[in-house]
Amino acid sequence: MNNRGKAEWAIGQADGTTQGATVTLHLDARGEVLRASGGEAARALQDALKRHDPSLRALLVTALAGGEPVMARVVLEGEDRPETPSDAEAPANTMEEGARRAFEVCIVPSTDRRHGGVVLSAREVSFEDNLTRALLKSRELYKDLMFCSADFGWETDAQGRFTYVSPNGALGWRPQEMAGRRAAELFGLDPDNVNPFETREPVRALKCRARDRDGGSVTLSVSAVPVTGPDGLCGARGVARDITAEIEREAERELEHARQNLLARMVLEIRSHASPEAILAKAAEEAGEALRSASGWALARRATEGGEKAGRLDDPGQLLWCCEGESGELAQAAVSRLLSERGWADATGAEEVVVELDAEERHALVAFARAEGIAGAITFIRDTGSEPWRAHEIELVHGLAGHIAIALQQAAILEQLEHLSRTDELTGLLNRRAFFADTEQRMRHQRRTGRPSAMLYIDLDNFKQVNDRLGHAAGDAVLRLLGRHLAEGSRAGDRAGRLGGDEFALWLEDTDLEGAKRKAEKLLAIIPELREAAGDANLPLGLSIGLVMSPWPAAETPADLLEIADAALYQAKEHGKSRLVIATPGQEGRGDETPAGLPDDDGQQVRAG
Repeated sequence: MNNRGKAEWAIGQADGTTQGATVTLHLDARGEVLRASGGEAARALQDALKRHDPSLRALLVTALAGGEPVMARVVLEGEDRPETPSDAEAPANTMEEGARRAFEVCIVPSTDRRHGGVVLSAREVSFEDNLTRALLKSRELYKDLMFCSADFGWETDAQGRFTYVSPNGALGWRPQEMAGRRAAELFGLDPDNVNPFETREPVRALKCRARDRDGGSVTLSVSAVPVTGPDGLCGARGVARDITAEIEREAERELEHARQNLLARMVLEIRSHASPEAILAKAAEEAGEALRSASGWALARRATEGGEKAGRLDDPGQLLWCCEGESGELAQAAVSRLLSERGWADATGAEEVVVELDAEERHALVAFARAEGIAGAITFIRDTGSEPWRAHEIELVHGLAGHIAIALQQAAILEQLEHLSRTDELTGLLNRRAFFADTEQRMRHQRRTGRPSAMLYIDLDNFKQVNDRLGHAAGDAVLRLLGRHLAEGSRAGDRAGRLGGDEFALWLEDTDLEGAKRKAEKLLAIIPELREAAGDANLPLGLSIGLVMSPWPAAETPADLLEIADAALYQAKEHGKSRLVIATPGQEGRGDETPAGLPDDDGQQVRAG
């Protein structure tokens, strides 16, 4: 607006002919108000002039000095006033503390050159000013919310082409590079899935797979609304956030949760299954379900001398068990190879996981776990062509193998403790409690099969003289030698035990009288060896045996049989010792006698009485 226009606008304001005019002030050359119209708004401007408001004073001085109209927007801030008792009676036109009012002001020098002065015309624009400020504030708020809640904001046209992208761009692209390009093509979106950048209905936090500028796979969370115009749908706008890292962290949390659950189940299984076989079988079952694969297991034990033979003997000194199926066969081969390569020396508390090819050249996951005298493996097989093994799955199996190794070590310790609780420390035979418990089980088995068995009660003759004359070390040597001969040639159902001191018992399963007599005669034949073990071949050391066959009338327990065999043993000692007496039904304690066939002190044969 030129000076003439400004003057006409001010005169129109003064005459009240300009639409929207609200305030007119006539001021003298000193800025004092001569007349005013405009009500409360005029009073607000007068107060500002009295306070020497800098913006108003600057306009006034400019108009007076230049002699030309001036226009500007003036913002009046409320005056900070100390509170006084008279505030309650303050006039209504006084601006409140902190209030803000805006005016469009035009000051025109007066045409009366004699009196001078100016005409101040103003229109209050507080509403427009507040609205503008609110919009600016909303814009800043929108920008802040955009920054905090999304990686980028966007808008597309009806063809899904970007028309707006927030300044930072998206997924490595700059906004200029994205403009005019379809989101589906730029981000490599799957055409079979919902495209939020061309949505026809509002979507919130929709997950979609995309590609970044480098071709890497990312996951976006997109919220969008369709944009419509007079002609219908004309595009969409929304915000998007890259949640790839969040999904990976969530997957890691789920994996850790699954691992902890699996290991927790393993701990429960360890508590409920003490045997290594059960531990491996359950571990393979639980992990196979978690890994969605076929599973198998195999277990090898280091065979011990005189131990019970069970399972299948694949290599000397190695007993091997495995589950059925290809997974078990693979596990069996893995354990055998591991032991052939490393042996038993490096077999305590170790674990490892390898990926091998099975017979069909599929990549099988094999976890090894070893403990003292035990080596195990669990295997997992699946179609790795469609679902390859992932790093976190291998890590899961590796953690499982560590816990299995601990479980096997615990099982080995428990077995060792059980062995110690059942075994005579000196001879390695069953102790009295274990012998009675095991023989009772074998007698129940005998009642089911109906086959004969035999119980031998063995006692060393004149053993006290060995300890008294040669010392307890010599006596121990004799007991150990006898223990080895009792265990020698034992079968799966046989049981040999030391009942205490120099008393021993031997249960021979599925044996007739002739077989029992042959075993007793072999024992009587080792008397010279016993004397040599003591260190004096001239000692009167010998052994006497009482034999009773089972089943026996009214003999229901091992104690019943041993009582009868003890009576026969007593008869053997009464008739010269170092001989076998066989109990006869109806004549308990007076059985048939079989001499040892050894020379007596005078070099004569000891014959049956």
